[in-house]
Amino acid sequence: MTNESKGAAPTAQVTLGEALREYLHSLKPEIRHQQEMFVRKYVEHAGPETPVAELTGSRIESYAEFSIKHTDPNASQRVAALKAWFQFLKKKNYAVANYGVHIRMRKPANSRVPGAVQVRLQAPPIEMTAEGVEDLKREFDELDSKMPDLIKNVEVARSDGDLRENAPYHAAREALAFADNRRKQVEEALKRAVVVDRSTKDQDLAAVGSTVVVTLLEKNFQVTYQLVGPREANAAEKRISVDSPVGRVLLGCRVGQEVEVAAPQGVMRYRIDAVS
Repeated sequence: MTNESKGAAPTAQVTLGEALREYLHSLKPEIRHQQEMFVRKYVEHAGPETPVAELTGSRIESYAEFSIKHTDPNASQRVAALKAWFQFLKKKNYAVANYGVHIRMRKPANSRVPGAVQVRLQAPPIEMTAEGVEDLKREFDELDSKMPDLIKNVEVARSDGDLRENAPYHAAREALAFADNRRKQVEEALKRAVVVDRSTKDQDLAAVGSTVVVTLLEKNFQVTYQLVGPREANAAEKRISVDSPVGRVLLGCRVGQEVEVAAPQGVMRYRIDAVS
């Protein structure tokens, strides 16, 4: 027998919003202060107008799986607040079961092995232009705003039949996992990002953020590049990474220098005409 089938039928079609108001009113001020933010966030996610009777264990488990992270410093408080909230719903007979059993913090896959020595390595900073950092911030905000809908897609698909043959469920999980992984990558990059201040560097030297005008000597063809970090590279906009063959050679060069770049089609010779 599943949790959804246990217990008597709910006494009334109370909505989550109505139940939330009643729940918060029942709490002592200090407890309400501790719990309100976490419970209200769940209600906003599920929809204040959603009847409590429509809750299912699978949807709540999906919410917990992707919303309660072991890296969240408030994870234990979030778990405690949500467990108390779902206990209240069952006690008032608004819900058919205590869905608090689905609220838990999942341990990371690489949990510490007892007795093992862990060494925390400091990731090196990532030099970026101010424009590149702003682009990352915009991407993070876009991904973050999509997460509630992606989680709901998983919840809806998960509650619809056998998961082994549920193609929409697996597609929704894949989309959610992809977006969540990319969001983490962008978040990590933003933590490590260091905006390059060209005013503190030798203005005659090509550096990250520099615009460099070069001439390809074999063809007497002039082209303008901007040297950027690997995450900002865009060939169509002539923004080349300092880790690329051309970018690596141009980095640190001065006007008038001639350099050679090994390429599949042979060695290419460049002359640096301007650095700004």
